Amino acid sequence: MKLRGLDAIMKPLFVLLGLSVLLAGLASLWTPGPRGPESTPEPSLNALLYSDLGADGFVEVVEDRPSRFPADHGAHPEYRGELWTLFGQLTDASGGRYDFQLGITRLALAAESPPRASAWAANAVYRGRLTLIRADAPGVQSAARLTRAAAGLAGADAQLRSVWIEDWSLSLSDGEPDRPRMRLVAGGEGPALSLDLVAGKSPVAFADLGLLGRDIGASGLHAYLLPRMAAAGTLTLDGEPRSVEGQVWLDHAWGMLPTGRSRVGLNRFAIQLDRDRELVCLQLRREDGTGTPIPACALILADGQVQSFRRREIRLEAVEHWLSPRSGARYPVAWRLSIPILELELELIPLARNQEADDRVRLWSGAVQAEGRLGGEAIAGHGRIDTTAEVPARSGI
Repeated sequence: MKLRGLDAIMKPLFVLLGLSVLLAGLASLWTPGPRGPESTPEPSLNALLYSDLGADGFVEVVEDRPSRFPADHGAHPEYRGELWTLFGQLTDASGGRYDFQLGITRLALAAESPPRASAWAANAVYRGRLTLIRADAPGVQSAARLTRAAAGLAGADAQLRSVWIEDWSLSLSDGEPDRPRMRLVAGGEGPALSLDLVAGKSPVAFADLGLLGRDIGASGLHAYLLPRMAAAGTLTLDGEPRSVEGQVWLDHAWGMLPTGRSRVGLNRFAIQLDRDRELVCLQLRREDGTGTPIPACALILADGQVQSFRRREIRLEAVEHWLSPRSGARYPVAWRLSIPILELELELIPLARNQEADDRVRLWSGAVQAEGRLGGEAIAGHGRIDTTAEVPARSGI
């Protein structure tokens, strides 16, 4: 059975899922932190995210455009929303392994700020979320930031090509436009990171992955990824700093934020493999489980070239599900993937089952290990799976 209206639905969804993962947690009511005046009322972000904010005064994405580096590494305040997502695997000197994800989302409330005397007046809010899984310890550690762009607490500078939210920041330091160097800092209580990042490959535009058609501009978003950045720096856990190094993946997107809810579910896979290769896969499905899921994959080779594969060339199936005790939502968390034309077979295994990003919007964003074979030889890797919840079809209707 085919899904109806696919052309209208497929193009925007894979980028919007990345946005939704970082927006998890914004659905709660924003209240002023201890640095702001307690009497200042703030809007319900749940109402903002699931209503039509409109585009008055903002630049709209109506078609694809070539990437512009180094400018696109910086912020794009002329657009309604923007996100930066980084994830990767780090190791310390003793062989300890740590998988992390850090995201910062900017949501503009108005294109221009009305003149107001208060230093706390703001027309944008910023959300940050850091999760960390330690290989030799159960559970997921996390930290979060949520604040307004006021009094210097949060902001994004297009000229300096940086974004910050309190004591967290991501900034471009130097390097070639296509091989940038960046600095990532996420301090404070809980897990903390301070990493220098060096791109090992040129940026890849989402449109160039060839996953769901090239007209990605119709989604209302521009986006690119840096799929392999060498990382070196310090990870602090329980007050103890340790030197780490590893590989990090960066997604950067800007445009209109998603509003409303969809009946279409989406699974996204982003895996860093041995042999300096990366795999991106998407699977579109009906949220109620009916119909035939539609997969698409792209393999980024060591030289940056992209090979794309469509549904008849891919075998993708969930082999394990996890039921959230908080929301009751059911998520596919372990997968088997094969692309016969590549002689690629992978098992994708979650490092922890309980990696629900938010129980209100029903999103699971989890670190995974990859094990399998490519061209008859063993291959391994690590990355993330983002998936919306599966909702059983209601009977008797």
